[in-house]
Amino acid sequence: MENHHHHNSEALLASSLQGFRSEISKILNKVLPISELEFQFLSLSWIQKCIDVIPLTHRAFAKLVVEIDHPMNKWGKLQIEEYLDYSLNLLELLNSVTSGVSHLSHAKLSISHGLSLIGKNSDPLEALEHLNEIQPYDLGKELKVERKMIPENEESPSSGKDLIVRRSLWILMSVSSWIFGVLLSGICSSDKPYLELRKSAGLFDDSLIRGWDTILASEIAENCGVSKEVKEINEVITGLKEAVANGSVDEFAIELKRRLVDLEELMQKIGKKTNDLFSQVLAERGKFLDSLKHTRK
Repeated sequence: MENHHHHNSEALLASSLQGFRSEISKILNKVLPISELEFQFLSLSWIQKCIDVIPLTHRAFAKLVVEIDHPMNKWGKLQIEEYLDYSLNLLELLNSVTSGVSHLSHAKLSISHGLSLIGKNSDPLEALEHLNEIQPYDLGKELKVERKMIPENEESPSSGKDLIVRRSLWILMSVSSWIFGVLLSGICSSDKPYLELRKSAGLFDDSLIRGWDTILASEIAENCGVSKEVKEINEVITGLKEAVANGSVDEFAIELKRRLVDLEELMQKIGKKTNDLFSQVLAERGKFLDSLKHTRK
């Protein structure tokens, strides 16, 4: 009878994990429909939706923890370490997004200044000094990929519930690594973040992101991660530089001004979403640490 109960309990836990996987899959399909990729590939307007995935996956994870009746104050040492590692990594990645947006903002200001000089009939050479294409931004040491996964056979979790929590955390780690890889590549106009973070996603459980990854991987490599908006702005700048020499700049100047306004709106959206998510993750992490303190008393 006891053995039968044990098997039922294990089956229920396995069912909860499968339900969590299905929920994450639904979130990805709803927020980032694959059908849109064909038309909006690496568009910042598509990429900024990536940020929306993270809080939804956190909600699904919180629901799972309640469902299996395994609150954070009952977690084993490994689950605690991996959650803290995950949340800290998220905060660092969000800081990297902020740096990338800041780089775009500085580039936009310089271009806008060049445009204003053209409008004032200033020396064309002075205007040209500021009309530089938006360059890739190298995050360098800011991009930290330090995820570590402790194999299950090294230190077995103390209960089946701990195992479910760990595997669910791995799914969160995989999805977030991939999401930030796409996001940072588009913002920084570089394929490096995607390639680095994609490796990290593969350490955990990349089956849920395979459909998107199949489409995006070759495209990101081909375009070096440059977003549609940045590519179009750079093309207009090239045309404007040639037009300055010919003295016919109006058409290009109007087009560039319009595209810079659109870019500013997208940067503001990404900036707000990034700040909101940073505050949310920080609050969740603080709440978790507080619960640990109370447990140890």
